[in-house]
Amino acid sequence: MKKIKYLLFLLSAVLVFMSTGCTESTEGFLDDKAEALSLEKIFSDSILTEEYLATVYWQIPSVFYAPRRAGWFLSNYEDYSSATDDGKEVSNDRTNFCPAFMKADFTQNGINAGFEHFLNLWTAMYSNIRICNQILGNIDECPLTQETKDGMKLEARFLRAFYYFHLLRNFGGVPLVGDNMLNPFENYDMSRSTYEETVDYIASEFTDLAEKLPEVQNLENYGRPTKGAALGMLVKLYFYVASPLSNGGNVGSGDNRLLVGYDDYNVNRWIKAKEAVDNFYAYNNEKGYYALVQGANGSGFYTATTSRVSNERIWFWLVDGVGGNNWPHGKLLPKSRQGTPLIMPYHDLTEAFPTKDGVDIRDKNSQQKYYTAPGKYNQDNLMYNPDDPYSNRDPRFYYTFLYNGAMWKRTSDGVKEPVYTYRGAPTDGIFSTGSPTGYYYIKICKTDVLGNQTGAVNGTGVAFIRYADILLMDAEIMTEIDIEQYRSQIEDRLFQIRSRAGILPGNDNRYGVPQNLSKDEMIDFILNERRIEFVIEASNRFWDLQRRKLFENLNNQWTYAGVWEKIGEGDNGVIYYSWSIQPIEQHYFLTKMYHLPIPLKEYGSAKGKLVQNPGW
Repeated sequence: MKKIKYLLFLLSAVLVFMSTGCTESTEGFLDDKAEALSLEKIFSDSILTEEYLATVYWQIPSVFYAPRRAGWFLSNYEDYSSATDDGKEVSNDRTNFCPAFMKADFTQNGINAGFEHFLNLWTAMYSNIRICNQILGNIDECPLTQETKDGMKLEARFLRAFYYFHLLRNFGGVPLVGDNMLNPFENYDMSRSTYEETVDYIASEFTDLAEKLPEVQNLENYGRPTKGAALGMLVKLYFYVASPLSNGGNVGSGDNRLLVGYDDYNVNRWIKAKEAVDNFYAYNNEKGYYALVQGANGSGFYTATTSRVSNERIWFWLVDGVGGNNWPHGKLLPKSRQGTPLIMPYHDLTEAFPTKDGVDIRDKNSQQKYYTAPGKYNQDNLMYNPDDPYSNRDPRFYYTFLYNGAMWKRTSDGVKEPVYTYRGAPTDGIFSTGSPTGYYYIKICKTDVLGNQTGAVNGTGVAFIRYADILLMDAEIMTEIDIEQYRSQIEDRLFQIRSRAGILPGNDNRYGVPQNLSKDEMIDFILNERRIEFVIEASNRFWDLQRRKLFENLNNQWTYAGVWEKIGEGDNGVIYYSWSIQPIEQHYFLTKMYHLPIPLKEYGSAKGKLVQNPGW
């Protein structure tokens, strides 16, 4: 992809204001009154036109990140998953989305539907959609080749559908503006489209784009959407809307019911998702563009999540080292490794990872559900030792976490040294200057990079869809349609994921996947595999809990820290520890939070045209 830094150095600050300034509107997007640079000037200049489209690419992290104020994405890491049982932000400031969501408290930055970040999200998405429409409506006047203009139109349509998808996940059915550029000096009495209408519009766009987008984007265009990305987004869309929140578990009633889901359950929605997966497979079987990245001892998982170029990536966001950034290392690594960590994993997440034979370390209750608190262990797991909890684990564990005693370079030209998180440890000790959970994320971090290095991190980025996601979505879809009919295929998808992860096959070649799981047990197993595979990637844990209606299970539940205590040191320098699991955060959830509210300013300015979401 053409480097986004062009935007900073070639595009005027006035143009940047045009693309982002409306997010601070006091009257909401649909009657915004700001135009900073004439469209005529933009589209009479080929460079300005290309960079105007680049502004919409640069907003892709606004889909990965939790709702926030407009700003420099690379200065933060506000992942939606920090509102879940996976991890938390270092700050408990409830003016931020994740701490507010975790506590079901939207009173510290505006009240309820007036919470500032609901408006920030709404206006960010519609600002992007407006720019896409301005490009579609004006690019024919630009002095570019027809081939270039046609390609940019397709990209603008893809990005527009992508941002509508994010609106759908957060709000349900939304106003569909079509190709309307929304004259900012007019008011609009726009009603919300139904959930089904919104889904159908997004699907129609991705379906058409799958016929027209190029198969490959090479060289400077790498990272722009392809046919595979459009087919992948169709899978993601149909998978999402077939899930229980929309399909059989609608929480709406009256006027808002059909705005937040379908009226009843229909298995054909899962069948539609399966058709989308099979279309993706058919295309990929012919072309061979996508596959799981392989490597010894699970290193393919590391490569797939840290390499700029990978045949596992289907739709993704690239980081090109703009402005000397050190993202993500500087936002995840501990202070002793020159980072300023902003999000940290709970101990609960570490227990989701099995041992290297694929056997779960956690015990289950009589209903075959995991206990809500960690620390109850599977007595049938012969590899797990609670006194040495980080040994013999799924190889993905070691590419995801730093824990007490884990190794990481302290200097750029040095060797790996232990990171100490025990209570009272200098720099990284829990409950002092270190992580409040006892752990740090290293997922998507390159193992030889420190938090203050800038030149080595170019191209890391985050994938919105990897091939692993296609396989796990397929497994869940087939389980929902008919687990007995598809059991061997479901298990095959899981075997592929676990084999690549470096999990031992065992004597039965099942990679720790239990036999004869029921439908509910299989769904739980797949969700846990998704939890492991996609830690802090595109907020998948948040959306899995939302679409499966599982957030309510977190209400009143605690999440935990792994607390290590230094109890002595031997003559040979060996440190002796004890450790315990301690509750640190209690979560709350209200049913209305399955959908965010129409922002209060939008709701008010629409004069009754925008029906509010359930409970708000």
